[in-house]
Amino acid sequence: MVNDSIANWLPTRQWTTIWQYARKTILFVSLVGLLAVLVGSPNIEPTTTTLTPAALSESTTEQPTVSEPANAKRPRAISVIRPVGDSGVSGTLHLVKIGDEVEIRGVIEGLTPGEHGFHIHEFGDLSDAKAGKSAGGHFNPTNQQHGRRDAKERHVGDLGNIEADKNGKANISIRDSVIRLDGPNSIIGRSIVIHADADKFTQPAGDAGARVAFGVIGIAGSQ
Repeated sequence: MVNDSIANWLPTRQWTTIWQYARKTILFVSLVGLLAVLVGSPNIEPTTTTLTPAALSESTTEQPTVSEPANAKRPRAISVIRPVGDSGVSGTLHLVKIGDEVEIRGVIEGLTPGEHGFHIHEFGDLSDAKAGKSAGGHFNPTNQQHGRRDAKERHVGDLGNIEADKNGKANISIRDSVIRLDGPNSIIGRSIVIHADADKFTQPAGDAGARVAFGVIGIAGSQ
């Protein structure tokens, strides 16, 4: 009859076979699902990293940044000024690099009151103690015209004038961005020359008169 159970249509043996096949299918599907979960798990998936040429280059060439120690000593120099002839002018000047400038500080005594030309000369040769000519001319490696210290065009050695008080004493404090303690404009090994008169900033060298004192600029010892 049409309403009879479908089970009556099939022999018992065939039902057993179908049930066994279904169990195996369910087990297989379960195993496949479990394997898929395990393979897809981020906890066990192997990780690989591919380095591009740029990344590889950075990893092999990048250098650590080295900062200058807070207590690093600045480059320093010193010039002991001695008289030319019997001028009696003397003193000590200290030079130190501060940023992009060189600072010159010190005291010169024995000068006549008023202004005196103050220059860096080419040679550190003090052998001519009578006239100071052995120091050569102004230090001028770029072959410029003579000028004021703040002029766009000047000798590297053009530092203008210093001024002595009524007692002949000049307290010097100069900062200059052209002279250097290293490189092409280095004044190490050259000389500081002080003149009898003021630098008038005329050509070719300011007409500052005779040389009354000079001193070699040397590297200073530990401070």
